[in-house]
Amino acid sequence: MFIRFGIIRQKVASYQKYRCQQLFKLNCRPLSTFASACDNARLRRSVHFVPGDNDKFLSKCLDVGADTIVLDLEYSVKDKIDGRDKVNAFLSATKNELERRQTEVLVRINPVSSDESWQEDIESGFEGADGFMIPKVETKQELIMLDELLSEMEGKMVFNKNIPPKVLLPIATETPTAVLNIADIAKGPRVCAITWGCEDLSAELGSYDTREEDSGKYLHVFRHCQNMCLLAAKAAGVQAIDGIFQNIRNVDGFEAEAREAKIMGFDGKLTLHPEQVSAIHRVLAPTAKELSEAREVVSFWERKEGKGSMEVRGKMIDKPHYIRAKKVIARRSDDNVEKENSNKKSGTKNPLPSSNNTAPGSVADLHVRDTNEEVVFPRVYLGKYFEELEPGLRIRHFLTRTVTESDNVFFTCLTLNPAPIHLDHELSKGNTTELSGGGLNDVGKPLFNSMFTLALLVGMSVPEATHGTTVANLGFSEVLFPKPVYPGDTLRAETIVLDRRESRSRPTQGIVTLQHVAYNQRGEVVCKATRQALMKKR
Repeated sequence: MFIRFGIIRQKVASYQKYRCQQLFKLNCRPLSTFASACDNARLRRSVHFVPGDNDKFLSKCLDVGADTIVLDLEYSVKDKIDGRDKVNAFLSATKNELERRQTEVLVRINPVSSDESWQEDIESGFEGADGFMIPKVETKQELIMLDELLSEMEGKMVFNKNIPPKVLLPIATETPTAVLNIADIAKGPRVCAITWGCEDLSAELGSYDTREEDSGKYLHVFRHCQNMCLLAAKAAGVQAIDGIFQNIRNVDGFEAEAREAKIMGFDGKLTLHPEQVSAIHRVLAPTAKELSEAREVVSFWERKEGKGSMEVRGKMIDKPHYIRAKKVIARRSDDNVEKENSNKKSGTKNPLPSSNNTAPGSVADLHVRDTNEEVVFPRVYLGKYFEELEPGLRIRHFLTRTVTESDNVFFTCLTLNPAPIHLDHELSKGNTTELSGGGLNDVGKPLFNSMFTLALLVGMSVPEATHGTTVANLGFSEVLFPKPVYPGDTLRAETIVLDRRESRSRPTQGIVTLQHVAYNQRGEVVCKATRQALMKKR
């Protein structure tokens, strides 16, 4: 069970009373408290809902690949108490897992204006979630009240001052009042993004449906909500997340709606099914054709030094087109960047086709889209970036390995090392190891090749430390083997960040000093390696 925070019951006896207090104090608040806690550099292409009381979905949600997971304690939960307990247990069990490193986890609470004990929802998610999704928010004052509550709770966490402030993601169009206040809501404290929904709004309006029967397009009043969400988010400098697409079996319909949201300028979309997650990532990635056209605009504009309007392939362009093209290039995937760097080093030209020889829907265009990595199989990187590798950080790795005699023989032969101490059982009969309580243990087995131990140690450290985020291993400054390794030993590993510094020649990368330590089943250190790695920045 999660810890009950007494502060919640003291500060929020009833929402109505507290809201009146905030309205009275509004003019006295320091301006700094209105600052957003949002890190807009974080991708929120997919914001994926998971029922908070469903063990099956909870156990699989981190494998979906969504940028943001929303543990739902509102509509999808039948038993609220059970849901809160399961959400708290899930957050406690996973907050240190490697999957969480690339996944933002939010908890959708019940409406602040309801009697559904939304404060209990905040309790259940406070020690583990990155923030909260706020449904049916109607005014900025509700967010100010939540900001004060969360600030006081965070202030009591004296044991860990390095935890970033909780973010808020309001659903800002679920009541008529909310739609009219959406610009203010988007500017609320801690807001990292806003999204929109129309099902609750349609119930309040008395609408018979939300979409046109023939075309499937949103009715005009709900289209207005979508437009206002986008405009309010961009005006406030936060991310705009498009609403849900309910028909989870209609992948084509979802992709069409996602493509339209991308063209409009939305940063992401709410998702209900794993297939929708991969689809929105695929759609939001710029195609080769889009990148080619954007580069042409940027190159032409900068070559002409941006003086006045100019013509590119029969189209007039000016500064807004240049800015839009720059944003398209900024959205390109890591895979495209790697391919470009590889092409530059090899002297080959950019393989992306120009717009005049690749017609939409043609065989060439289909080939380009099908070979785009984001379409075929999106990459998932688990390692930490330079900014995350702070000196003093200690990472315990989840991989362990029981080494066998076959490992030793294979590695020794593979490296052409005929040393008898690794291969000769007769010679090894006298091998012993010290016992922790004193005395010697007669092992009688060949010693493991120490280079194997080093390689295994570095390999076990990769998933949580450097997977997909390392550029190069710059070298080892120290390698020690304090204890021998024998066949049958079980090894585990941890990594300690010793130091880091900016790269003088590569502004997008930095150099990190890592110390990897391997232990056997008795907790004895069998290998300690200190190395320098060139790491990517976010």
